[in-house]
Amino acid sequence: MPATTIIAQPSVMMPAYNPIKYIIDNAYKNEPGFRYIFTVYPSTNATPIAQYKTLPVYGTGYGEQDISRLMQSLVTWNFAVEQVNESWYQYDIRFGFEYIDNINYGTSLANNAGNVQITFPAHGFVVGDQISITQAFGGIAANPTVEGLHTVLSATANNFTINALYADVTDATINGTVTYADLRKTILIDDVALSALEVFNGAYSLGIYAQGLFPSTEYNTTLNPSNALTSLVGNTQASAASIATGQLYYLMVRTYSVETYYVTYYDWNNNVLIPSFSVGFADDGLYNFVVTTDVPYQTPITQNFYVEIKGDISVINYYFKYDNRCTINDDLLYYLDRMGSWQSFAFQLKTYEKGQISREMYNQHVDGQVVDGEWLYSSTAIGNRTLNTNVSNTLELNTNWMDQYDADRFQELLTSPQVFYYNGTDYRACTIDATSFENFRQRNKNLIKQTVTIKLALNTPING
Repeated sequence: MPATTIIAQPSVMMPAYNPIKYIIDNAYKNEPGFRYIFTVYPSTNATPIAQYKTLPVYGTGYGEQDISRLMQSLVTWNFAVEQVNESWYQYDIRFGFEYIDNINYGTSLANNAGNVQITFPAHGFVVGDQISITQAFGGIAANPTVEGLHTVLSATANNFTINALYADVTDATINGTVTYADLRKTILIDDVALSALEVFNGAYSLGIYAQGLFPSTEYNTTLNPSNALTSLVGNTQASAASIATGQLYYLMVRTYSVETYYVTYYDWNNNVLIPSFSVGFADDGLYNFVVTTDVPYQTPITQNFYVEIKGDISVINYYFKYDNRCTINDDLLYYLDRMGSWQSFAFQLKTYEKGQISREMYNQHVDGQVVDGEWLYSSTAIGNRTLNTNVSNTLELNTNWMDQYDADRFQELLTSPQVFYYNGTDYRACTIDATSFENFRQRNKNLIKQTVTIKLALNTPING
């Protein structure tokens, strides 16, 4: 029977940026030198990628380990419509323990050919072992030669004799603890194991309150209804995100290789706009499904719609509001949302482009020239020379008027670590130039629009 008991564990599928904490108990936790051992393996692989040894927690004696930092280093993002298993990782974890080998004898010391004999069943010591004895209270005074380091002179199954004279023993009833002199340990790595656990490149929270357990069953696409791994709210028209012509959303979904997935577009009255088409997968993992108004080889969508992603069991629905307003610009920002999908915003009003210039300069020696016996600067002399010039471009983008749901979504764009700018031709990596934000509420402000400044991730090269 395992000595380890699992007290708490995360869901089988977890966001990598949430706590992924395991808590265990062990029957040997009071042994000297005890440590809990947590060993993490790639799924179905015998080579560990990390091992943690932890002390029992004061008060409970439990072993606790959060492996979220490790998992974060094993997942990343992919801005593409395809299998995106770099955003997903499967692992196994084994729970073990270690402690210093020791016995606690409670039988009176005996005389064996003039030396001290200790009785203990199945003690494990053999002739020649170097051991250390620590006696109970009063042992040093009563039996000074028994305390400390000794050599095992002889051993049977249930007793062993040490190089200490029995004649020096004045109280044979004092108990003691025997350990190996080198403090060797009993180590068990895989007392209990869990397998086929999953993480993905996401961070789940309940808005600003950041509380609540991750409801993994709603996202593992084995139920009807299910959810994509996105912070979009599905299945309701009230939480429909805006989408303009040419705008895209990438919905990341947990997929299974044994299933075929069908995508269908409907209007808000449940009439089919774009018939079902299938998407097949070669591997288990994650897949980015694209949502767009311009499905290839189909009539462009120009009304409110919802998309259905259907597996053998799971049915995933997300609603979108078609934005047909006149535009000044057709700029788009795509951003990695908190759960690993890619959402977007259209910036349809005026766009302003600016540049910031930085220069490194030094004042160099000027040779000059001599004319008619007098030293003069030449007409091309340079004193202050530019060593390095850098230009960074920024764009100020302006949204059209938006509803409360899109206003709530906007703060995710401002805080996203990965953003791409699309100007109708190319995608360009960029960063959001903002250190704070205000989440506007319609009760405070009936008309809501937002402005954002982005800085392109690549500077313009300058020759010297």
